[in-house]
Amino acid sequence: MPKISKEQVNKINSKCSNGWQLDLEYYLYHGEKQLIKCIDIDKENYLKFTICYNSQNQMVLYISKFYHKQGDYFANSEGLGKRTMLNATPTKKKELNKLIPLTHILTDTELMKINKNTPVLSGNGIFEPSEKF
Repeated sequence: MPKISKEQVNKINSKCSNGWQLDLEYYLYHGEKQLIKCIDIDKENYLKFTICYNSQNQMVLYISKFYHKQGDYFANSEGLGKRTMLNATPTKKKELNKLIPLTHILTDTELMKINKNTPVLSGNGIFEPSEKF
């Protein structure tokens, strides 16, 4: 299991802008550093945005919608969410320092525009209309 100090987490988070932060849970379970940000839609629904690398070392943004009933401990999500390419040029190495500058550009307003214009993924690898969320 990967290890990281609180100081290292704070250093990474201090370099990020607009409320982005290291997805510590993902790093501890999978050993890959990625950045996350959540935006509340209403009292029980929120969108989770993730900046990371895909298997071809391209920078992508994943969007998931969660329903969190007040009083419940866990949130629920449906489907595969959405995915959009941020940089199609593959990198030689998956470096967090290349993802951090994207946090300066990806404000709440920009993320909501991307969400609106990105189709939902279905289980068959087919895109469905964005109106689903």
